[in-house]
Amino acid sequence: MVGVKQETAYEIGYALLNRTKRAYFEDDFPLFASAFLLPHEHVTLHGWAVLQTEEDLRVLFDRMKAEFQRLEVDDIVRPLVSAEFVTPFNILATAESHIFSRGRRVAEPYAVQSTLLLCGTEWRIATANYCIPLSTKGLPDALMPPAFPSEGRGQQEGSMMPSCGDDVTGQSDRNRPRYGEVS
Repeated sequence: MVGVKQETAYEIGYALLNRTKRAYFEDDFPLFASAFLLPHEHVTLHGWAVLQTEEDLRVLFDRMKAEFQRLEVDDIVRPLVSAEFVTPFNILATAESHIFSRGRRVAEPYAVQSTLLLCGTEWRIATANYCIPLSTKGLPDALMPPAFPSEGRGQQEGSMMPSCGDDVTGQSDRNRPRYGEVS
């Protein structure tokens, strides 16, 4: 199309990283939520969850904001290591997160690999895989609480897909397997 600017995978990735960073520092949950596709696959070294609702995203947002406040975070630097179109509607991106307070690093840098999907005219984060070292205090627990609100409820009303847990394995999501554990 003539006159239509084609964004690069890097531009799209950075736009989403900047949106979520602004949301944290401006305490703007609607801005944060607008960056994510629901359901959202959320993975850490502690385990994984499928965030089904805005309430789940709110828990994540509030827990991360609280951890950033505890650490007195005043800057988050997240350079993109890679960002590539897999298809015209799908980007695989990897960023490295650096968290600072008064110019000093307050956590080990960690990688985040995300799948970005085009939804209508908006790009959204569909999956996020956080590689935060388990030795890092606070952040792993902030990212992966014992349970998100929608977990353990079984199939979401109006959803054609079961949640991970009850309907598939008969096991409650509250007892979801953690990496390194045998179920």
